[in-house]
Amino acid sequence: MLRIQPGHALLYAASLGLLVFGNRDLWEKIREEKRTKEATRKQAEEARIASSEPFETQVLVRNPATGDLRNPHTYFRTMHVGRVNFKALRPARTSGTETNDDENASDTF
Repeated sequence: MLRIQPGHALLYAASLGLLVFGNRDLWEKIREEKRTKEATRKQAEEARIASSEPFETQVLVRNPATGDLRNPHTYFRTMHVGRVNFKALRPARTSGTETNDDENASDTF
């Protein structure tokens, strides 16, 4: 039978503990795998929910005069714009004064 001295067993256990718990790269890989699996699971759950929702159908009618397709039903389009600075979208007010300096002179004769 194999006999191990208690000091050697303690050193062996300490080295094994340092090998497992002291390897920071191993723990980072484990955490990253866990994050990846969680993100994949969330995406699969969102896809399952989205695929179970019923979809809307509309009938298109061809205009005999022009030959193009029309949607006879009233519909609304949703636009997600987020935060918009409406003051920046307004055109700047400029005064229409004309000066006689050389920079703003016109080239017409």
